[in-house]
Amino acid sequence: MKRAFKAALAAMLLLSGCSKRAEKPSGLYYEASGIAPDAVLLTVDGREVPAARYFYWLTADCDYLAEQSGGAPDWTGDAGGQTLDEYVKEQALSAAVFYATVESQAESHRCVLTAEDLAAMDEDWTEQVAAAGGEDAYLAVLAQKGLDQAGAQLFSADYYLYEQLRALSRAEGSDLAPQSGAVAAYAQTAGIYTADTLLFSSGDLAAVALSELEKNPDLDPATLKDGVYASYTAAPGDGTLPEAAETALTGLQADQWSQPVETEKGVYLLRPATLNEDAARDLWFDAQLQNMAAKAQVTLAEEYDSFTAASFYEGLRAARDAAK
Repeated sequence: MKRAFKAALAAMLLLSGCSKRAEKPSGLYYEASGIAPDAVLLTVDGREVPAARYFYWLTADCDYLAEQSGGAPDWTGDAGGQTLDEYVKEQALSAAVFYATVESQAESHRCVLTAEDLAAMDEDWTEQVAAAGGEDAYLAVLAQKGLDQAGAQLFSADYYLYEQLRALSRAEGSDLAPQSGAVAAYAQTAGIYTADTLLFSSGDLAAVALSELEKNPDLDPATLKDGVYASYTAAPGDGTLPEAAETALTGLQADQWSQPVETEKGVYLLRPATLNEDAARDLWFDAQLQNMAAKAQVTLAEEYDSFTAASFYEGLRAARDAAK
């Protein structure tokens, strides 16, 4: 069974950019949009992208907005000069274009899923099934997102192909590897920083820890029992750390801990650290792929203009209700 599934997955990966149509369109996305899931909705540098790949991202974005707004997004509201509806469609399009670019780059660099990748995907699936309370429960969760097991594994496959490309960016002589000085220049321009952080459940615990750290500057912060230690390398405003936490880092000297910073996630102590060059290199590579996607030639099918985010999400909700 496992071997047959892997063979089917490999075939789907090869065909994910093809325009072969199912005889009878069906599924959550079709009910929501009237567009067959395997219909080509866009091409990215000639690579065909089925509608299902786009609708997955649109579904995720709409679900997020519905959750944040209490179930009723204001689709006509302003979002940086666009309506929220236009912005959400554009964000989903950007995600679909990005992963089509990843697949094209993987193909051109002869990256294929290895036995180790497939084994890791099996392990990922097993963990997700267990977390959901069983396979039927997890398949039900996926169905609400418009996916079945094979569809979900296609997105998982993209992750492993991306990691293969990232590995090539670290390989000497690879055309994906940075030129000398490129990472440092990128880090400086983008304001990349590395910070040590401690996260506490209360300000009192953070204050006690800060006192200990100031008394003993050589104390390993990871050994403090009441706080969760983590080191982050990120670009300002990318969401890795809350805005208040990033603001607290500004103006601190090297190895100087901030005062306790209250955020929705908890109370932080932070200090600047020496730039993690390996992590900065990964961020540089991420930026290169984003640039490739931004420069890609994208052609949209006529059907792309036949729906709005609002109409799609209304149809999606109706289809979900009908499936109960």
